[in-house]
Amino acid sequence: MNFKEIDVKTLSEKQFGAVLFEDATEFSVWAPEAEMVELRLYRSQNDSPCETVLLEKDQFGVWSCRYPKRLDGFYYTYAFTYGEKTRETIDIYAKACGANGCKGYIADFSRTNPYDWDENGFVKLKSPADAVLYELSVRDFSADPSSGVSAQNRGKFKAFCEKGTKLLSGKPTCLSYLKDLGITHVQLMPLFDFEGVDETDPRREYNWGYNPANYNIPDGSFSRDPSNPELRIKELKALISALHAEGIGVVMDVVYNHTYRTEDSCLNLTYPDYYYRKTFDGHFSNGSGCGNEIASERFMVRKYIIDSLCWWAREYKIDGFRFDLMAILDIDTLNEIAVKLKKINPSVILYGEGWTGGGIALPFEKSASKYNARYAPEYAFFNDGYRDAIKGDTFNDYDLGYISGNYHYRQSIVTGLLGSANWAGSPCQIINYCEAHDNLTLWDKLCLSAGGFSADDRKKMSRLAMALVMLAQGIPFIHAGQEFLRSKPLENGFDHNSYRSPDSVNSLKWYLLDQNQRESDYCRGLIAFRKNHPLLRMRSFWDIEHAAETLSSPDGTAALKLSGDEEMLILINPIPRAKMFILPEGEWYLHVSDVYASEKPLATFCEGVIVPPISAMVLVKKTA
Repeated sequence: MNFKEIDVKTLSEKQFGAVLFEDATEFSVWAPEAEMVELRLYRSQNDSPCETVLLEKDQFGVWSCRYPKRLDGFYYTYAFTYGEKTRETIDIYAKACGANGCKGYIADFSRTNPYDWDENGFVKLKSPADAVLYELSVRDFSADPSSGVSAQNRGKFKAFCEKGTKLLSGKPTCLSYLKDLGITHVQLMPLFDFEGVDETDPRREYNWGYNPANYNIPDGSFSRDPSNPELRIKELKALISALHAEGIGVVMDVVYNHTYRTEDSCLNLTYPDYYYRKTFDGHFSNGSGCGNEIASERFMVRKYIIDSLCWWAREYKIDGFRFDLMAILDIDTLNEIAVKLKKINPSVILYGEGWTGGGIALPFEKSASKYNARYAPEYAFFNDGYRDAIKGDTFNDYDLGYISGNYHYRQSIVTGLLGSANWAGSPCQIINYCEAHDNLTLWDKLCLSAGGFSADDRKKMSRLAMALVMLAQGIPFIHAGQEFLRSKPLENGFDHNSYRSPDSVNSLKWYLLDQNQRESDYCRGLIAFRKNHPLLRMRSFWDIEHAAETLSSPDGTAALKLSGDEEMLILINPIPRAKMFILPEGEWYLHVSDVYASEKPLATFCEGVIVPPISAMVLVKKTA
């Protein structure tokens, strides 16, 4: 590289890509070592270029031109010459594209807002601990006919805009169901333009979307017409507006740790090798397990990631971001991201996976690993230790967890309930969960590891797992359908890694609500109870230390007392027999039991209470 990183810092506020003016269009791209860059304009995605323009290079490596006409509605690419090779690619800064993302499209974004766009803004939070996250795939949400969504909108952005969908039994589904459940944020699996699904015939293929192609463009497979570049933008905004209108925020699952392609990715064709880390022997480092890893610590890579996130936050009103394999990214980049995003939305919620997919070419002290969480204080990290204590080792199908009979996990459960992960700087840095899109669903895991128990007992285990997540200090996270026993069955077992499996495996089977309504109601009650009791949403370890007390309890069980404006008892009995717990002095009102969870008390107890088998119980006493 023949440029200095210090020089490009003058570009920190530079806007790249195609920028429309009243009577002109400005193009700019950073490629300091290219020998020539051509702009190629197209009237449609499948035509030959209608015009080619040579860009001019400045002293900072920026190639640009000002075209004396508004070109909204045109497609464009760049052709980069390095040595004897000239290769054409989409602009890495493109904000719109045609089907399958081969050419950029120049869109007038002022024409893409829904009619109610200005009425519905970001969802505000006083604290990250007030969030209840619900992970969801756009496609899975409505692909099954039982969703009640019209056929043309199934698996699409527009499914979120259909109100009043329901099962034949009358139970609400989709948007109505989410509103009724009480979650605060939907975390949508990758929305950006990804590879793995042919957008011209998306029903033939399935992919979760962790295959980044174009970071700043919505994926066309979720649009009713992927050949229309502006329609996918309008439809995604309509989805966001529909959720915001119901008071539900939108978290975007982002994958800035790698790209699907390496040598021939648009990043590498624009500036070979700069955007990726390499090992000492010159090979691409592969900490993602997908062939490469992004060099986030380099100034212009950092700027690219920050500009991309700010674009999603400003233009689409995205409320938060979940970072895939976040430990591949460097801490300084993440901290700068937080500063920039909080200026746009002070309530932005930021979290991610505090691990990698393999060894990375970045010093450990710079990695955004969960073990460095204190150096990235605005971010929360998935608490995989608590996850495995609840249900057993995620990577061992038959390993038992606390809910299914391994009571050696008791102390880990108490620690998790207190939000006391030894790597976190505060409970707001902890994402508590027991199921996510990858690996077995909780119900499938229980069917294998606890197969000797009855189906009724396994349902009790599922409800107890939900209680352990919702009653823990930190931020609760639910995988869509977990609360009504979502399963991903195969002919001879269950799907561990359904990233390419068909809709028959991945789609949400809404009809399961008819079989498991009690489980869904229990989750809804827990969410409502959590929202009404600040003792479950403490913001610092100091608060927890001064409010929480671990009480004595029968072997294998757990009992906590929380004190503040009220007193709360959390009693946990994972054992398949009822257990007697001695209560502190006073009258205690029962709000959560084995099948009941509500802000409305069910009964009053004094001196002692019997906790049913494999269940949690929560009792409250007013102190004022």
